[in-house]
Amino acid sequence: ACHFSFSLACVFIFQMTKSVTNPEELGGLASQMTNDYGHLALQGRMAAATAEPEEIGFQIRTRVQELGHGCIFLVQKAGALQICPTDSYTKRELIECARAVTEKVSLVLSALQAGNKGTQACITAASAVSGIIADLDTTIMFATAGTLNAENNESFADHR
Repeated sequence: ACHFSFSLACVFIFQMTKSVTNPEELGGLASQMTNDYGHLALQGRMAAATAEPEEIGFQIRTRVQELGHGCIFLVQKAGALQICPTDSYTKRELIECARAVTEKVSLVLSALQAGNKGTQACITAASAVSGIIADLDTTIMFATAGTLNAENNESFADHR
């Protein structure tokens, strides 16, 4: 399971964008984003290795790499803005990089969800089977107690 969440990424990107007015905060945010990406890359590698079909694994790997490139550009722009905090062009570039990273995060999440469809289908099927078993147990309980009406003079024990 991937612990990197879209909301966490959005918070960092929002803080990164907001820090355009406080460039001194960008260094810490860039460092945190780098650490988070490192965790995502490790978990993405494991998810890609176990994904079925193989195309989903390739998609996960590719999108995680693209996100990494976007993070590199974002950190570079953050560093450039720290060097020249009043440069409006660099501020705009930082905001554009943050948007691109947000988009890449959503692409990574969609690839991870596509690789997780089989697992989700099994969970859904197991839940449905559990419901059927519970219904059967309830029916057996009522039948054993004799509260169900027989259509003919047969007993539940004959059918059990």
